[in-house]
Amino acid sequence: MGKKEVKTKSTAGLLIVIIVAILVIINLISLNLFSRADLTDNNIYSLTDSSRELVGSLNDRLTIKAYVSNDLPAPHNNDARYIKDLLDDYKAYSRGYLHYEFIDPVKDDKEEEAQGYRVPPLQFNVFKNDKTEFIKGYKGLVVLYGDKHETIQFVENTSNLEYDLSRAINKLTQTNIPSIAFTSGNGEPDMSSGLNWANQLLQKEYRVQYLNLDDLKTIPPEVKVLFIVSPKQSFSDWELYVIDQFLMRGGRLVFLVDGFNVDIQNSMATPIENNLDSLMYFYGAGIKKNLVIDAQCKMVPVMRNMGNFQMQSVVQYPFYISVQNFNEDNPIVKSMKSFDILFANSLDLNPNLDAGTERQILFTTSEQSGTRTVPVDISPEKKYYKEDFNQKNLPLAAALTGHFESYFNDRDIPEYTGMDTLNTAPIPEKIDRVDDGRIIVVGNGTFITDDNRRNNNAFIILMNIADWMTQDKGLISIRSKQVTGRMLKVTSDGTKKIVKYINIFAMPLIVVLFGVIRWQFKRSLRNKEIQ
Repeated sequence: MGKKEVKTKSTAGLLIVIIVAILVIINLISLNLFSRADLTDNNIYSLTDSSRELVGSLNDRLTIKAYVSNDLPAPHNNDARYIKDLLDDYKAYSRGYLHYEFIDPVKDDKEEEAQGYRVPPLQFNVFKNDKTEFIKGYKGLVVLYGDKHETIQFVENTSNLEYDLSRAINKLTQTNIPSIAFTSGNGEPDMSSGLNWANQLLQKEYRVQYLNLDDLKTIPPEVKVLFIVSPKQSFSDWELYVIDQFLMRGGRLVFLVDGFNVDIQNSMATPIENNLDSLMYFYGAGIKKNLVIDAQCKMVPVMRNMGNFQMQSVVQYPFYISVQNFNEDNPIVKSMKSFDILFANSLDLNPNLDAGTERQILFTTSEQSGTRTVPVDISPEKKYYKEDFNQKNLPLAAALTGHFESYFNDRDIPEYTGMDTLNTAPIPEKIDRVDDGRIIVVGNGTFITDDNRRNNNAFIILMNIADWMTQDKGLISIRSKQVTGRMLKVTSDGTKKIVKYINIFAMPLIVVLFGVIRWQFKRSLRNKEIQ
């Protein structure tokens, strides 16, 4: 073996040793200098600016105890790493005020402590030795601040964890919890029937109460937002006056109002007279007496007779709209991708809007939509044609801000004949205008009822409305970054045909073209060799 060959092998060996050493050093350094790139659309694996600001404003020690078992089965075993990474992010931005502990309640003999904070033991299925076994485990967190605490009993979905943690931190550290109210006494759904789920969600962040306005001289001053949801009966003139003066005194109004009372069983829809139309229109956006249909819609099951049998099939139902057009300039909906709404009314936009009032349309129908008025056939088996969807971008929700005049400036003040159940005497003096009012109008109220509980995006919009009305934009940005479905856009028949023919003919043409080019190339090489 020559000297040159030995030297080459020695150099190669030394190079390998150097490369391995460099890789080892890089790995050792990376343990302490960990970083990651979040390439997701909504940065769902990165702490939002709002959460960073929240923990950055801490001025006292806050402790998070993560009661997470070490031996959880898949897929739960992957969540422990995510929880730790998230808590590391919180800690990094807390200026030293946030601390956390990872505790295995079973191995660390802390089960009694965990259950004292209402973190329950859970059973997990494990397939072992050809049989299914059950093991006990924990996957909950407790946030402690001073003598108060908030519990996240079970981390079911890590995509919601940042919101749950920031909500808990915000609730523990804020001095005043905002109060919101719902009207009652006019056929609205209430906490026990219809709004139970919405009430549970809202009570995590707000004080919630229900008010019969006929029995009040004024809405209590601690109430910041008044929700009027799906009333079926008429509001009295006094109730309208109380609503109007609540707005004039700086309160926020949310109208989630249905134009029709829908009987699905009998395929009937009858108009609702709630006496709110002129009030809402005066402020800038009323509700039209129509039902909106949209080619961009959801499927519903129907039963069909097949001889002596009944078969279930699914059909497109244009009244069940899949909303995908959102206003990206408003924080309530700017991060939404889709939202399903059943039996919506389009808005009646007042063209004579006050110069000091701004109106933003929050979401609209698609490019292929239409409306139906009395009599309305809502049968799922009704056939629809292209000409039925001859309208586009019908407004379904709006946000109004700025200057509002009192609805009663040119009207007589109604007489109060109620019981004043909250002892709000005397009747406050009438106010004529407000310069920083806020109103939300949606042409549907049932989207936040218990029947719609599975529609998670509907309740995200509800909570975003509450946050925006109380000016807590931070929680909106955290909640809205959750993963949402990306629906396919409705395309024209011409576009569908183009895509179809491209899929059929494009690949064979590419193969043929490649073959022709290759044949020509080889042919030219042979000609050169012959020459």
